Amino acid sequence: MTPNQIAGRIIELNELLESLREEALARFNSFMPGKGLLSFHAHIGMYNNTFVDSVRTRFGGPEEFIAKWVHGLHASLDALRANGKTSYQGRLYGAEVVLRCLQDDVLRKYTLTFLERNFYRNYIERTRHKPDDALWSVWFGAGNLSWGLVIAPALRNNEWTNDKSQMRRERYTYWTIEHVLAAGLIDPDSPNPMRFDSLPQFVTFYRSVLKRVSVSPYEQAISDRYLDYLSSSRTPLAEPLLIPEFRYAGKEKKHEFRLDFTVLNGHTLDLTGFEISPASTHVSVKKAGEKTQTQLNAELREAWEHEMKKRNDYFQKFGVSVVTFTDSHLTDIDACFDVIRERLMARSTGPVSLDAALKSLQDSYGIGV
Repeated sequence: MTPNQIAGRIIELNELLESLREEALARFNSFMPGKGLLSFHAHIGMYNNTFVDSVRTRFGGPEEFIAKWVHGLHASLDALRANGKTSYQGRLYGAEVVLRCLQDDVLRKYTLTFLERNFYRNYIERTRHKPDDALWSVWFGAGNLSWGLVIAPALRNNEWTNDKSQMRRERYTYWTIEHVLAAGLIDPDSPNPMRFDSLPQFVTFYRSVLKRVSVSPYEQAISDRYLDYLSSSRTPLAEPLLIPEFRYAGKEKKHEFRLDFTVLNGHTLDLTGFEISPASTHVSVKKAGEKTQTQLNAELREAWEHEMKKRNDYFQKFGVSVVTFTDSHLTDIDACFDVIRERLMARSTGPVSLDAALKSLQDSYGIGV
């Protein structure tokens, strides 16, 4: 559906609800006497993250959303009935109220229409890509200098976690520059996120801190090209963050593996790591002249298995595939960045919401929204 079709559908659903409202409320009052319209709507709408997992689930359309909602209702009713309960102190449980709504023809039509309208009113939240739980908090950085990028950061019991209710409300695409500016970066030793007032301020941080931490001239060259890429983008806030030194074990000082660069593309959920692997640092053997061929082969095999374990572990834990740039690739650092650029530029060709389309136009052309 186009953005205009989505807006038009909401208008149609409003009109249908209005035409049914008087009769539906009267029937609702037959088993919930004295309850007004707000109470009626609350009984329908209060279970959108109880009957379904709206935080983690990406819905393909209103039918799928409603179907899973009804499935969740069914499971709740099964649990209540298994305990022989339908009411408490003479008051129907919420799931039982909803069941009665669906058992009445007029109330069922009203309820399903109400849920469809809810789907379109929350189109971004319902249809956006939903990352795996392991990526709700991303930690990166070399050595003791680690940083976190959290979807909806909340400090609880001295630990950084996600506010699940806020996650549903955030409008930015995950892991983008806009995400960084909105949520800030987490310093594990500070009770407050590090905030950036503007894109230039974050670019300065990336250049002066994230880039300089690396001692690899190849990694520094990639960082420079990424910053050039941001400066030439017409929508820099929508660009994915090129994450340096993505940490497998999170903020822990001791960890097995880091990826040199990682692109977590929230527009497509394509997750790609990049390893800068010149032979001098990745497959060299110390004091090779003093060792037999059998010893050399064994150490090279061990180094190779270490690299493959890193790739397999990242894929299994995060779903991140790894691209390796070897000596022959690194002779042309621009060509290496072209590969990274493709992952940065990838955009979903799926459904577009009215809000997202207008926001994209606003970012590019400055229209009033």
